[in-house]
Amino acid sequence: MNTKGSLFRGLFSNAVFVLILISIVPMFVIGYHLMDVNSRVLKNEISQKQQTVASRLAAAVRFNITHNTQYFSVFVDLHTDFGGHNFINAADLKYLRRSNPSVLYLAALNPEGKLLLSSGKRAESVNWTQEIKSVLQSCVKEQKPYYLGGVYPSKDGLFMLMAFPIRQHLNDRRVSGVLVAETGLAELGRTLLQVYPMDMNAVIATQEGQVISYNGAPGGLAAEPQPEMTDRVLEIKKLLGSSSSKEIKLSSGEKILVAEADLPISGWRVYVDQPADVTVQLLKESTFHSLWDVTVIVLMMLLFVGVVSYWVIKPITRPLERLRRAAVKQRENGDYVVRPEDLDIPNNEIGELAQAFVDMSGALHTRRQELIGAQTELAQMNQALEKRVEERTHELKAATRELVKSERLAAIGQMASIISHEIRNPLAVISNATRLIKMLVRTPDAKLLKQFGIIEAEIKQANSIISEVLGYARTRDLILSTIDLNSYLREILLSYPFIPGITLKDELDPESVRIKVDAEEIKQAIRNIVSNAVEAMNGGGTLTVGTKVGRRVVCIYIADTGPGISEEVRHKMFAPFFTTKARGTGLGLAVVGKAIGRHKGKLFIQSEVGKGTCFQIYLKIYKKPGDTSYGEAS
Repeated sequence: MNTKGSLFRGLFSNAVFVLILISIVPMFVIGYHLMDVNSRVLKNEISQKQQTVASRLAAAVRFNITHNTQYFSVFVDLHTDFGGHNFINAADLKYLRRSNPSVLYLAALNPEGKLLLSSGKRAESVNWTQEIKSVLQSCVKEQKPYYLGGVYPSKDGLFMLMAFPIRQHLNDRRVSGVLVAETGLAELGRTLLQVYPMDMNAVIATQEGQVISYNGAPGGLAAEPQPEMTDRVLEIKKLLGSSSSKEIKLSSGEKILVAEADLPISGWRVYVDQPADVTVQLLKESTFHSLWDVTVIVLMMLLFVGVVSYWVIKPITRPLERLRRAAVKQRENGDYVVRPEDLDIPNNEIGELAQAFVDMSGALHTRRQELIGAQTELAQMNQALEKRVEERTHELKAATRELVKSERLAAIGQMASIISHEIRNPLAVISNATRLIKMLVRTPDAKLLKQFGIIEAEIKQANSIISEVLGYARTRDLILSTIDLNSYLREILLSYPFIPGITLKDELDPESVRIKVDAEEIKQAIRNIVSNAVEAMNGGGTLTVGTKVGRRVVCIYIADTGPGISEEVRHKMFAPFFTTKARGTGLGLAVVGKAIGRHKGKLFIQSEVGKGTCFQIYLKIYKKPGDTSYGEAS
C-alpha cells in the first residue's frame, strides 16, 4: 500500500479538511456578510441617485411646461383688462406666434366650441373633435385655469395641445371663449439633452405609455413611435405598482433598478433605470483591490493547518492506518492471521484496540476452519437431497399428467357412452318416423319437403357430433401399414367434397416416400385440417396441399388463404371442446393433435391475421425409393 498516498486520504485528510473549514469558513462567512451589507448600502445609494436624476428631469419638464402655461395665462389675463377690445382678434394671435416661435398654431373658440379665428396651419394628426370636447369640459364647465392635451407628431417634431379660458374681466366667472395653442416641444428636448445622465437609461412617457423623450433621442424628443420602448414602459409601470423605486425583473429575464417621478401638471412620468448587477460589478472592482491581502492570509492559514496536522494528527492516524491495512488483508485472505509485529501498538486506547484486533483475528481463523468443514458436509448432504427431490418431482409430475389424462379420457368415454345410448336411439326413431311420414304423404308441398330436409340434415349433424366425441374418447391400438404418401394424399383429396369457389393447388414433392402409419387415423386428421381450412375461407379461396421430403422426415403442409388465426386462439385451439364456430364440438383439432402425437410426429402452425394459415405435419420416413432397410434401420 502506498504510504505517501495514505497521507492524503482517510482519517488524516478528513481531520485536515475539518481544520481548514474551521479556519477558513468563518472568514468567508464574515466576508460574505460584509459584502451583502455593502451591496444593500450601495443599492440604496444607487436608488437614491436614480430618484434624484428622475426628480431633476421631472423639474426640467415641469419648468418648461409651466413656462409655456404662464406665458399664455399672463397674455390672456393682461388682454382681459388691458387689451383695448372685448375679445382676442387676429392681430393678437399673430403677435403671440411672432413673439413665441414654439407656437405652431393658435385658435380662438366661443364657449360652444365654434372656431372664431385662427393663425397658422393646424396639424392633421390632432383629433380635434375629441380634443375640443375635453377643452370645453375643462375650461368652460369646470373653469380650470388651463388645459393640457395630448402630445402629437408633426413635420417639425412633437408638439403639445394647450387651452386657456378667456374672460372679459379678471374677476368674471363667465368664460367668453377659449384660446387653443399647438406648442412645439423642441425647447423641452434641448433642455432634456443637457439634463440626461450618461450612465443611466431615462424615459419620459404619458400615462398610456407614449414615449415623449428618452436618453439618446435625436433632439431630445421621440419624433418617431417607439413600440418596443412603449411596451417596456408599460411593463415597468405595472411591476412598480405604488412604489417609486425598487428592483424588478422584466419578462425578458433582465433585472433592473428603477426610480420613478410623477408630473402631475401634465400626467407624464419619468423612469430612470440601470441593470441590477451594477452593484455586483462595483463590489467586484472594489474587492479585487484587496485580493492579494486575502490570498496571503489564506496561504498562512493553510501553512498553519499543515504543521498542526502533521505534529498532532499523524501520531493518531499512523497506527490506525496499519490497523486498516491488516484488516484489508484479513478480508482479502481468510487464512491470513494478524500478528502483533504487523501493527504499531502504542501505549494508549489505539494500542488496546490493535491488541483486541490481533486476538479477534486468531479466533476468526479457528472459527473459519470449523465453518469450512461444516459447509463441506452440508454441501454434500444438500447435493444428495436435491438429486432425490428432483427425481421424485419428475416422477410425481409424470404420474400427475398420466392421472389427469386418464381421468379426462375416462370422463369423456363415459360421456360418449351416455350420448351414444341416450341420443342415438332417439335420433334413429326420429329418422325412421321422418321416412315413414314422407312415405305416407303422397303429395307433399315444397315447404313440407324443405322441413323434412332440415330434419334429416340436423339428424346427420347430431350423428356426426356423436361420432366425433366417440372417436376422440375411444383409444384403440394403432393399426400400422406402409403407404405411398403422394398416392395416399391424392386419394384423400379426391374423396373430399370440395364446394364451388375453392381452388385446390397441388404442390406434392416429385420424390414420393413411404410412411408407416395408421392410415385411417392420419386420414381423419388430414380431413379435419382440410375441413377447417375450407370453412375458414368462407366459400372462396385457394387450398394448397404439398409435401417436402427431408433426409429422415417428410413435411405435409396444408395452407389456406383465409382470415388467419390470432395468437390467443392459437394457444387454445388444440384443447378439447374449444371452438370459435357457432356450431361444433371443438374436437376436430384435438383429434389431429392426438393422432400426430400417437405417431410421434410434430405439428406446427404458421398464421398471419388477414393472410391465411399453414399447418405443417412432420412424420418419420419409413422408406425412400430404392431403399431396402431404411425404415427398419432408423
